[in-house]
Amino acid sequence: MNAKKLVLIVLVVFVVALLAVSASAAGRKIGHLSKLNATSEELQKQSETEIKNGTTQVFSSGGKYTGTIIFYDSLTSMIMALNAGEVDEISLPEVVAEYVMHVNSGFAVATIMRRTPTSLAFGFRKDDDTLRSQFNKALKSMKSDGALTIFRAKYIDMPGFDEPAPVKFDKFPNAPTIKVAVTGDLPPIDFVAADGTPAGFNTAVLAEIASRMKVNVQLVNVESGARAAALASKRVDVVFWVQTSKGADKQLDVPEGIAISEEYYTWKQDLHLKKK
Repeated sequence: MNAKKLVLIVLVVFVVALLAVSASAAGRKIGHLSKLNATSEELQKQSETEIKNGTTQVFSSGGKYTGTIIFYDSLTSMIMALNAGEVDEISLPEVVAEYVMHVNSGFAVATIMRRTPTSLAFGFRKDDDTLRSQFNKALKSMKSDGALTIFRAKYIDMPGFDEPAPVKFDKFPNAPTIKVAVTGDLPPIDFVAADGTPAGFNTAVLAEIASRMKVNVQLVNVESGARAAALASKRVDVVFWVQTSKGADKQLDVPEGIAISEEYYTWKQDLHLKKK
């Protein structure tokens, strides 16, 4: 076989392999948690559009590929979908993905995703600026005195992969009560045990804020995509919020009518998990 034929064969094999990878990537279904800044109807419409068109761009450490995003209201339902083969991968913040892999030995990393910096914060109605200011004051003091660093070390940096430690809320007789929406389904960030005991990083931060403000807290379980609606309808006063910078202008992806607190935890990497 001469050199020209050999080069041609290698080139053909490479192109066929590349097309196969591209076709596989294009047909990939990726589970995501519902966004907080949209109603369930908007999420459904967006999901249907993406499934129909198949044009969602997903960027990985090795380039980019086109896949279809399917939204889920809880981590539990998303994991069930992966196990059932309804999706090929699920996308999670790195610390959550590591926890999920520890308790689900049949999962492995499919893709490492570099993303726009994304932060945890609290969301409020814009007409409730007093409450937002009080939260910001508590968060600033927690950053100054190291409390946030301690909580991050305990729940995020060295979670140990055991069930997150329970969080106790102080009680203040005759003090006001604020209602806070929580999914309880994103360990070790956001977790409520089977017996109803709150745990995880978010609730630990919230308990410390409430203690400094000397207010009582009532946790209200709400699915991920319903938290913005619960806030707008005044079913709750506060929600745990996930905010993402939008492009080079660094403007935050915040819907009209909602104000966001100071951020208290930021990550720049998600993991896509698949079945082994």
